[in-house]
Amino acid sequence: GNLLNLSDLVISYNELTGNIPETFADLSELKLIHLHANRLRGTVPYLALKEGKSDSSFIADCGSPSNFGTPLNCPGCTMCCNANQECDVTKSQTPFVLISLIYIGSVVLALLLIATMLPAICNFICSFDKNATSTSNVIHTIGKDSVYSFFFSSSFTAWVPALAVLATQTLCFVFFINAASLDFGADTVWKYSFSCPRDSQVCRSDSDVSRVGWFFFTLFGVIHLTPDMLNGLKLVWGASKHGFTKKGL
Repeated sequence: GNLLNLSDLVISYNELTGNIPETFADLSELKLIHLHANRLRGTVPYLALKEGKSDSSFIADCGSPSNFGTPLNCPGCTMCCNANQECDVTKSQTPFVLISLIYIGSVVLALLLIATMLPAICNFICSFDKNATSTSNVIHTIGKDSVYSFFFSSSFTAWVPALAVLATQTLCFVFFINAASLDFGADTVWKYSFSCPRDSQVCRSDSDVSRVGWFFFTLFGVIHLTPDMLNGLKLVWGASKHGFTKKGL
């Protein structure tokens, strides 16, 4: 707390132990803070660095797994490192579970709106198209043995297993996304993609992910998922034409 004009504080890789002092918050002139690769505990006060923040400007041992039960709490850090000296930027900590739930809810809402609007649209289009897709062809796109065909039934008993399967698949999707998300307070399967060597004040990225990789990932995903999306639209189309009754099957 007495070094009020201190601009750079680099004490990484010193195996320091103990708690972060409360007077740490008095260092208002700091531009660079490296506290990682130590055994410090407690909470690092939030500091607005003098010249803004870069990914390597504020680093501490706030990642998991930690040398302690609970990682160092650092609400202002730009990068967190774990006990294996693997690091990642805090802006990568995205609430993917919330985003995925919003996405799923949006898709379900969109399908409900489409199912509500399609009867009128279909009747208009089908008045010009004499070779419109038959119900049997629509059901054939997913198979007659699919549990989702029960959504065409007016029987509540048939809807129960279909809803149960849909809920189970949604939960599995949420658990998968949650386990693959970056959470510095929990040890997940997320792979930390940065390293902060002792001989440099700038952390380097060790990730093999590139824009070319994202392009091919998106391309193959679209190619793989497009048939399923088209089949789903055909089912909604068929339901709008024939109604959600057992006769529609």
